[in-house]
Amino acid sequence: MQDQTIVLEFEDGYKKLTETFEQVEGNITIEGVDFDFTSVMLQSKWGNYGKFNGEKLELEHFIKRYKNYNFEIVDELYGYNQVLYSGYLSILETEDLVQMDISIYFTGRIIYDTKE
Repeated sequence: MQDQTIVLEFEDGYKKLTETFEQVEGNITIEGVDFDFTSVMLQSKWGNYGKFNGEKLELEHFIKRYKNYNFEIVDELYGYNQVLYSGYLSILETEDLVQMDISIYFTGRIIYDTKE
């Protein structure tokens, strides 16, 4: 996270959505991010249904609070100047998986960088 840019770095890369659907190394860069309208929603343990306790955080506060974590993106949704990544948070000190969404408002580009 720097200036108005977010760079998502992937430990194992990501899947190309074209035939052979191979795994590629790379990052996703989101430009023109408005951090006033960017948030993280922590929900219940992964897979639970019914009532839950949750917490909504500014992205900056989330990054300061959680130092050792992995976020597995399971789904992504794009709208007008907005992207929503849904998945689960794995905190390295615990075995619990927590359902998590990152909502990002942006006015720039989304760049899929690959190391091909």
